[in-house]
Amino acid sequence: MPVHRRSGPLTGERHWGSFTVRLRQSAALTAAAATAVLALPAVATAEPADTIYVDNTSTACADNGSGTAAQPFCSITAAANAVLPGQTVRVAPGTSYRETVTITRSGTPDKPITFLGLPLGNGNVVRPVGTAKSAFVLANVHDVVLTGFRVSTSSSFSGAPAVTVTDSSRVTLDRLTYTSSGPAAVRIAGAGDHVTVSRSTFSFTGGVSIGAGVHDSLITTNDFNRTTTAAITATDAPGLAVTYNTVVLPCAEGVKVDGASPGALVENNVISAEHRGDSSTSCVNSPGRPVPMISLSAASTTGSKADYNIAHPIPQGPTYAWADAVYPTADAFTRATGQAAHDVDLDLALGNGVSTPDRLPSTTAANPVVDSADPSAPGVGTDLLGVKPADDPTAPNTAPGGGVRDRGAYERLSQSAVTLAATGTQVPSPQGPVPFTVQVTAKAENNWGLAQTDYTFDFGDGTDPVHSATPTATHVYTKAGIYWPTVITTDAQGGTAYGTAAQRVEVRDPADLTADLSVQDQGRLTALVTPAATSPYAVTKYDIDFGDGTRVSSPAGKGASHQYSAPGTYTVTVTATDEGGRTAVAKKAVELTDTAYVASLQPGQRVQLLARSGSNQLLNTGANYTNKVWAPFLPVPQGGVSFAPKDVSAMATATTADQYLRAFVLVGGKIYSADRHLGPASGGVAQGQWLPWKEVAGTGTLAGITQISAASIGNSTHLVAVAGGRVYEASSDRATGVWSAWGDVTGVTGIPVGVTSVAAGTTGNSLHIAILGSDGHLRVADGDYNRGRWSYGDVTAAYGLPAGMTQVAAASTPGSRFHVVVLGINGHVYETTGDYAAGYWTGWGDISDAIGSGAFQQVAAASTGNTIRIFGRASSGAVLTASGDYTAGQWSATSTVTDAAAAGATDRIDSIAAAGL
Repeated sequence: MPVHRRSGPLTGERHWGSFTVRLRQSAALTAAAATAVLALPAVATAEPADTIYVDNTSTACADNGSGTAAQPFCSITAAANAVLPGQTVRVAPGTSYRETVTITRSGTPDKPITFLGLPLGNGNVVRPVGTAKSAFVLANVHDVVLTGFRVSTSSSFSGAPAVTVTDSSRVTLDRLTYTSSGPAAVRIAGAGDHVTVSRSTFSFTGGVSIGAGVHDSLITTNDFNRTTTAAITATDAPGLAVTYNTVVLPCAEGVKVDGASPGALVENNVISAEHRGDSSTSCVNSPGRPVPMISLSAASTTGSKADYNIAHPIPQGPTYAWADAVYPTADAFTRATGQAAHDVDLDLALGNGVSTPDRLPSTTAANPVVDSADPSAPGVGTDLLGVKPADDPTAPNTAPGGGVRDRGAYERLSQSAVTLAATGTQVPSPQGPVPFTVQVTAKAENNWGLAQTDYTFDFGDGTDPVHSATPTATHVYTKAGIYWPTVITTDAQGGTAYGTAAQRVEVRDPADLTADLSVQDQGRLTALVTPAATSPYAVTKYDIDFGDGTRVSSPAGKGASHQYSAPGTYTVTVTATDEGGRTAVAKKAVELTDTAYVASLQPGQRVQLLARSGSNQLLNTGANYTNKVWAPFLPVPQGGVSFAPKDVSAMATATTADQYLRAFVLVGGKIYSADRHLGPASGGVAQGQWLPWKEVAGTGTLAGITQISAASIGNSTHLVAVAGGRVYEASSDRATGVWSAWGDVTGVTGIPVGVTSVAAGTTGNSLHIAILGSDGHLRVADGDYNRGRWSYGDVTAAYGLPAGMTQVAAASTPGSRFHVVVLGINGHVYETTGDYAAGYWTGWGDISDAIGSGAFQQVAAASTGNTIRIFGRASSGAVLTASGDYTAGQWSATSTVTDAAAAGATDRIDSIAAAGL
């Protein structure tokens, strides 16, 4: 959630503290010594007996009532007519107080009268009826404090000020927000003295106007944002002190001291004119521009001082007017008058925001503002937002006497941000049934390492905020709803940061956990299962059983897609678990079918492909060339012996006379096999059904297996393996599952050791093994089971061998022909045929030229009838295929199994094996 510095909502009571005014050590202000301390009463945590209440939203309010908390006044005026010295008028937030509050009663120096609204930015709105009246009028009073109100009047230039103070002394206007007014937001007039305007914001309003007869006024720590007149104007008002104000984009002067107003002090202010130099429509009533930012008339310069200001004029405009002369820069002003020796011309380019961090930029260029104010200047003890001065270790200290106060209305903060986390106390998530207890933990970011003094937690359910000295608090929610806890952190400087919980608190009525699910048929035997559950607690996970032996766990809110290995009706089961430790189960039957799957298994010329995908799945697809259809790539079930498909290093396939596909994988030196029934359902085995995986056992120990191949004679399958550069063979009848021991073909035949690739095939009752050696020779070992002997021939010695051979594949066609396919240089595929009936081998043919495609990275071969089917894995991960029809005497063009032939693999393929039926 976003984090805002300084500007978050403040709720509840706040102790504003006292005003500490520092007088400069100069003769000009000796007469103003009485203003050294302007004490404001503290707002105590407990309600004092001398508090008068105003609340125009209370149904019990009455202006002729008692003014108690039980029967408050409806109007502020009624309280003003009843208040006594030492009493505080506490004004509750209302819709809007539409009245002119005329204050005629006074306090005493030790018992002032206080009118207390809400903190700055949330002040009670007071708006007069009519355009010619002020919101507050203080006439002939003394020792009165007005704080915590948002005041506005007509925005007409002929309208009345928002606040008028006449013939009054020791009056403090603190923490007020002025939103619109006439030519002055505050007018101080008559025979008054020691009127303080402090820690207030003036936004697109008139400024402060001090008239003749007023003396020793203090205008300090205010934010004047684009005032429609000069920000501060004093005429015939001696002893004026203007300190620690931020004045941005005024339509006229920042400070204008006119008439005879000697003994003025203008220090520690930040005054920045319109840095873009345009003429805003809000300035139509201003005097001719450009005007100086600080101006003192000739009769006002006696005993006056201007220094330690940031003063930036409008382009080509003067910065200062002193007596009858204007000065463009502080240097020129200092050389002529000795004033402004510590002033700096700095364009801070401050924006239009009020009470926001951009009022004190954190850039290096702003360093002259920081830790540089004259500490002897009068003012209040904090900045506009209640932040105490603190040393910024990143900025040089240039203030006299070791001061650390910043210039302008805002102190740079050590506190920069805060985050807030919410959890349940009994469960991890901030969600649960009524009553539900949460714990919130704040993490404040404090750039200078200052200690945190307070954490104010608001739990958002209407209960009172909780103050804590630690960053953690607990709270019990007693009503269902959605809540966003917030925190305001305060450090030792008084800087605050506001944060909202990153995750909402959701409190629900007590209820059971219930589960549900929906199933969507996505085609290709794929179902999307979307689980759902309702619970007052957060649902942590869903366990999904797809009904075919596959189970997954899905995070709450997430569906799971699953591709089945065969059509059928499956019962999908979802088990939901919540943080309360409860479980609930839902079931739904789903019927899936695929016409291509069914058609691929029907009688005809068929091929089966075994593949491993880039996402480490074992996949199977089949083609029926008679029906001209490919089944989708489907996952091979992992029932039986468990192994990780990612660990499969080699694969082999063969088909048996009783229409079974026998699949073999090499995993960590061990060989596992699984059978798939391709024929009609029989013996309780459905067509297309996979049987569980088993380890090939009983063959004896054979260490270091690197490659495997397989071929069948009838129902007997011969498994060929390469280990230690030698070729071994074992066989098994599919029905019995009993394997013979490994036989060393290399040793029996005398073929040289150093075998790199093998491929097996059969003709009649003979097993043929094409063997590629490290010496670059291709040899074929023939096991004649009728004669009970092995022999071999060196094809390379008789016919040569294409260059760069890396892999061999093989297939058989009728007529006792054994086809050997090799993968050569640049991915080209070549083929030679051994015709065992005719007793000869053909020379090498370039299949890639015939099919118009090359660049294979792996090749596999299978046969159907008198046709050899070549499959190649391309660099893209696609599987390509071409067919050599020996009856027609021609090769087909290359097509893409995973694309054009609609096998449907969505993942790249990195290994293949093929077998025909």
